[in-house]
Amino acid sequence: MNNKPTIFDYLSQVFMIFGISILILNIFCLIFGESANDFSTIFSLGSSGLSVKTMLQFLLAIAITIVFRFLFMSDLLINKMSITARIIAMFVAAFLNIMVFVILCDWFPINDPIAWTMFLVSFAVSCTVSTAISICKEKYENRQLSEALQKLKEEENE
Repeated sequence: MNNKPTIFDYLSQVFMIFGISILILNIFCLIFGESANDFSTIFSLGSSGLSVKTMLQFLLAIAITIVFRFLFMSDLLINKMSITARIIAMFVAAFLNIMVFVILCDWFPINDPIAWTMFLVSFAVSCTVSTAISICKEKYENRQLSEALQKLKEEENE
């Protein structure tokens, strides 16, 4: 947890997630665009792709979410919180952030229970996948550090 993120760490996270999100959204546009263009502003261009307005909305939403990630997952502001509490707080903040964008940008009808159910399912899947990837990455890094420490000890004993 003693990582000190830089602006480059922040920007790389923002643009990596933005790129993945836009790719997925464009695939959805190709598949569902024509039938969903009256349902959501995201699909306003139908199967032709995403509007600049929609892409900028997503860029801002992602940038805010990554701010939450850096605040909760580094020691910048919160250093006495358990990792579990940090993860929960980060996901709650991200969820609230997305809810604000859904409402302000009319991403989908706020009174449609099917849309909210689909959003909740996709959010839960995203949270699960990102947590699993983070755990795997941490285990891999810990194993590398452990192996390096073991090599160092062996070299000292020679």
